[in-house]
Amino acid sequence: MKVQRVNKWRPQLVITLIAIFLLAPIVATFFYSISTVWVKTILPNGLTFKWYGVLTADPNFIPSVIRSLLLAIAVVIVTMVAFLPVIFYANVYNPKLKEKLRYLSILPYSIPGIVLVTGLVQLYGNVAVPKIIILILTISAICLPAFYQSLNNAFMGDDFRGMFEQAQLLGDSKVGAFIRVVLPNIRAGLMVGLLLTFAAAFTEYVITNIFLTGQYQTLKIYMYRLMNTNGNAASVLTIIFFLFLGVIALILIKLVSNQKRAKKE
Repeated sequence: MKVQRVNKWRPQLVITLIAIFLLAPIVATFFYSISTVWVKTILPNGLTFKWYGVLTADPNFIPSVIRSLLLAIAVVIVTMVAFLPVIFYANVYNPKLKEKLRYLSILPYSIPGIVLVTGLVQLYGNVAVPKIIILILTISAICLPAFYQSLNNAFMGDDFRGMFEQAQLLGDSKVGAFIRVVLPNIRAGLMVGLLLTFAAAFTEYVITNIFLTGQYQTLKIYMYRLMNTNGNAASVLTIIFFLFLGVIALILIKLVSNQKRAKKE
């Protein structure tokens, strides 16, 4: 009995310690964002929400949010338009291409961001194409692994080739069959992939900052610059980032659980 109790509590203890280790910095950052002064004391000397007002009143805050949103939306559109048909074709009609696509999706993990952006500067630094377009295409390629894996899982288990071809036999066009037959059946996987892509593009920092030399100030670049001038306001922005990512995570969990429940039914 004692051995069973030890085995039962050991995993819970490890998970609890990991949770404390991960949540402690977030809790400390939150208290720093509402502190008046917190320098050499264990607890802040006072609490205030004025730093939230300072952040929202900063004229650079809203434009940075808009730039990040525009960048993330552009990456999502490019990712869906460029990769979705390829992933569909590879899963449904060409398994050999699927294998190559699987290896291709590993490349963004194997190339460090600083190495990638250095190559981009050397290769496209003097090209006439606007750098923002190259940035969007680069971030889209980096987001391929998450998008590919989400859709790859969605295409498993159903005969999409049969459904797609039957819809065409009934008089539908290829585009119409894809929109009305295929997309509804991969809706959950597609939403997961798009949300992961949006979150990755919205929070991207290294490539955007170095490749555009800081001229396109996104929210993440603004946050790092703010840390050098106002640590409290930067903590406020960090908490906002955490809440944003938390909402994305909850939506992803909900989508995945709904997908599993639908398959069981």
